[in-house]
Amino acid sequence: MSGGRAWGWVAALRSGSTVGWQTWRAQGADAEPFEIGAPGGSGARSSTQSSTSSPTLPGAQQLALLRAVNTAAASTGRTVPRATADRVLAAGVSGRGRGDLPLLGADEEAEASRFGLRPVDPDTLPAGELLRVAAGMIADDVAATDPTRTEGGRPVRPGRPRIRPAGRAQQVLRRLLEARRPGTPYVVLGPQWRCEAVRAGLVAAGRPPGGRRPVAYLLLDDLGTVLSQAWTARSFDQGGLTWGEFLNTFVGSGRVPPRADLTRMARAAAQRYGAEQVRLVIDPAALAAELGVAALAEPPHLGANAVDLVRRVGEPLGILVPPERRPELLRATLLPRLSGLGGPTPTVPERHRPWLATQAERTHHDLSAAGYPVLGDLDRLLVVPEPGAPVRPTETAVMQLAVDLLLDPVGGSGGREGPGRPGAGT
Repeated sequence: MSGGRAWGWVAALRSGSTVGWQTWRAQGADAEPFEIGAPGGSGARSSTQSSTSSPTLPGAQQLALLRAVNTAAASTGRTVPRATADRVLAAGVSGRGRGDLPLLGADEEAEASRFGLRPVDPDTLPAGELLRVAAGMIADDVAATDPTRTEGGRPVRPGRPRIRPAGRAQQVLRRLLEARRPGTPYVVLGPQWRCEAVRAGLVAAGRPPGGRRPVAYLLLDDLGTVLSQAWTARSFDQGGLTWGEFLNTFVGSGRVPPRADLTRMARAAAQRYGAEQVRLVIDPAALAAELGVAALAEPPHLGANAVDLVRRVGEPLGILVPPERRPELLRATLLPRLSGLGGPTPTVPERHRPWLATQAERTHHDLSAAGYPVLGDLDRLLVVPEPGAPVRPTETAVMQLAVDLLLDPVGGSGGREGPGRPGAGT
């Protein structure tokens, strides 16, 4: 079979088809090679080809992803904009693994003598392969929202630098501001994901942390919850490890991650603020009452699948923007879009329960022995989830979230203009 049938399928996918490759291969029409992005679907693919070379057929991952996007759009009565379809077909492949995979059956004569990557059936590709394309596209959209990027992609320093008062004047200003803080001076410490939300809520309530000789409140929770929040924060800041890899790294070494090491956090607080100033907080309501606010803010809920998508997007994003910009951009763009989505938070699997129980008991013992005052019941640290089906990300569910972000990109990019725009014609 020549490549005409494959190009016929590409043309159909660009027009919104949801037909699989094997069905099209048996029943579909042929088409001449054409330029991806050309009006009417004819010509040469100029983005990657010279005027004298033949267009290159998109990879199997890109074709399968476009079919998935078309299917999702059709299920809600929408149409994928042509610009979005062309973005998918022209996208690269991110992350570890193989590059663009050839389409099985596109050119049987060439396949018989082909070297390199083996052709694949896009209908059978796992969702993980499609996510490698989708993650790179979402990373492009996130990077495009960065106000510090120039047209050439180089970071610039936005605005004029703020001039800080120096020396004695700065000290006087700081003391004046601290004197105006209501209530007892305090700071909130603990796992990053939760602390960020609590601090922001307290500032919004008119009770900002800070001041001289503050009381150091250390937020605690059961170790399973702390581990989940540690992986969430790490996925935004660094990406990289899957939930399973994250746990296995520390289970094998018989310790807990630094982001979940409550004993280490308590010791650091005692060294900085004085042991007599440290308070362990198990009961959020008790801390809220002590600080004079109605309640402590809760961190955004991101299910296991949502966090895994953030982790995947963060890898290619780290190539597009300076490392220090990645966490901020992910929080500003993906966090609002994924909050409340992605299913339940991940749980520690059954095989790691002995390790979890041992670490929880060790943490409880160390903090009890230190003698810090406690708001709440310290035995809550010993809570270990009941046996049951573990919660972990699944590629299919992560893929569904990614497709939604391709249909409605962050920052409004990705070819949302035109008749296929969500809501157009309604």
